[in-house]
Amino acid sequence: MNKVVSNKYQECYYETTLDNGLKVVIWHKEGYEKSFAIMATPMGAFDVSQIDSKGNEFEYHSGVAHFLEHKMFESRHRDVMEDFSRMGANVNATTTYDMTCYYFQTSHDLKEPLNLLLDFTQSLDINEKSVEKEKGIIIQELNMYQQMSDFRLVRESFAALYHEHPLKNDVGGTIQSVTETTLDELKRCFNNNYHPHSMICVVVTGKDPEEVMKIIEENQSKKKFASINTAKRKYVHEPKEVVKDHVSFEMDINRPKVNLAFKLDGIADPKERCRTEIYLRFYFDAWFSSINDEYQKWLDQKIINDFFGYEFDYGEDYGYCMLYSETDKTEEFKQLVFDQLNRMKNTPLKKEVFDQLKRRYYGENIRELNDFEGIAITYIRNYFNQLSYFEIYDLIENVTLEEVQKVMDKLDLSHFSFIECLPFRG
Repeated sequence: MNKVVSNKYQECYYETTLDNGLKVVIWHKEGYEKSFAIMATPMGAFDVSQIDSKGNEFEYHSGVAHFLEHKMFESRHRDVMEDFSRMGANVNATTTYDMTCYYFQTSHDLKEPLNLLLDFTQSLDINEKSVEKEKGIIIQELNMYQQMSDFRLVRESFAALYHEHPLKNDVGGTIQSVTETTLDELKRCFNNNYHPHSMICVVVTGKDPEEVMKIIEENQSKKKFASINTAKRKYVHEPKEVVKDHVSFEMDINRPKVNLAFKLDGIADPKERCRTEIYLRFYFDAWFSSINDEYQKWLDQKIINDFFGYEFDYGEDYGYCMLYSETDKTEEFKQLVFDQLNRMKNTPLKKEVFDQLKRRYYGENIRELNDFEGIAITYIRNYFNQLSYFEIYDLIENVTLEEVQKVMDKLDLSHFSFIECLPFRG
């Protein structure tokens, strides 16, 4: 194992890659009783089109990664969820656009649940009958989310922005895509994306790292895996223009919810993506949060309320920025956002505001080092994006005002859509 010590942050972790290709990280939190362990694959909702190392292409129905996540817990020989509970471990899983994760947390013995995590994420034990049964469960889940106005607002926003990019689809897919998903498709998806060579195991624990690594090595040494033939996402061409510049729909709500969504270019270099997101956060927090002296006035005028927020995200082939609120003054909100964005692009960031935000972000990252789940998820995201763990910490600590200000020159806000979720008309 390679031992990585950060004297600066007083943290220590061990990492290695096993013979079968599995990346293993043991983050040692000396003095703690609890442990958090996670297995992850970079297969997510984006991966509906893939190409393997031999040039074979694979097409999946949207939502296949989420469907497979559901089926991974199935076994004819044991009840995985019940077994974790018996071991005193809380288990869960999640599928995002760019990865699928399976994880548990426990304050009890680590060996038994860790072995179970490794076992059930490296085998698929499903049949035609169980797949058909799961379709009804997932469709019910999709229908439930469709009744949530916040969820619908985001989904309609992505659908208004993207023509071809998988962001236009929900992580869970559609009723049609779920209905058409097959047993063979799920098996192909598993074989292409759940090989140890594609996955990473991170354990954040107070237990002896050598003992934890021994558990993992013994578990993996007993298994045989097919030859490596992992698949990677196949990228699609996405036009710069949005699908629709205005979308309006009705739901059973009391007050309109609106979202001004901007379609941005992707950023190929992962380090540049990271820097851009951090630098943009300085500007958006400075102009669209309570740091801005005008913020309280917007609240008093009821142009925004506590629901107001903003988010932005970049990938290799996509980017977006959203500003949303709950308000009866939908046009005033739209004008407010455009006015502020124009001022933001043409007004230098104040030094005192920059320093205040820099201290805040740095403090948030330091606090995350007490969050076992936060450590594991951050490590995995950085790993899949080819970044080292403390790279972001050092970036924030060393960033200059001049570097942050340059990001505004590259921000193209010319492609956008305005989405309105309105109360039913009586």
